[in-house]
Amino acid sequence: MKKLFLRLIDLVEVHFASLVLFTLFLSMFLQVVLRYVFNYPSPALFEISGYSFIWVVFLGAPLARRYKAHIRFNILYEKLPRKAQLVIDLIMDIVFNAGMLIALFPVLDNFGWYKFLRSDVLRIPWTYLILCFPIFIFLILLHNSIWIYKEMKELITGKASEMEAKPWE
Repeated sequence: MKKLFLRLIDLVEVHFASLVLFTLFLSMFLQVVLRYVFNYPSPALFEISGYSFIWVVFLGAPLARRYKAHIRFNILYEKLPRKAQLVIDLIMDIVFNAGMLIALFPVLDNFGWYKFLRSDVLRIPWTYLILCFPIFIFLILLHNSIWIYKEMKELITGKASEMEAKPWE
């Protein structure tokens, strides 16, 4: 069951995000070719690259959270004892989860309304364009909750949990 769940998460965070990233690079490459070789700029490709960039950012952030790979300013943090680090991590993760939960409800309340708005060129309903934000919130909540569990477990038992191997290392 755990493997199936991890594969489903990987399907969204890794494979789908890779497809969207490929779409971003392809649309930007085609924009450059059309604009500078054929002197024919494409507004549709510009729109595709903009929305795919947004999707890549909102799908990549939870993946970075999953592996604790976000940039951190930890000059003082690393000088603290491990228990103090765990307490700080727990507080920050709980506060961040609370913020994400607070943001989730207005997003879901207004989500149906966005089907009436359409993108300028391709006329895609905004529901599909901003679907990345609720997916982002759910994935961040999931990964933060897992880290809260691991940090509490380490704080209580004193044994560090094993981290997943980062796929890019």
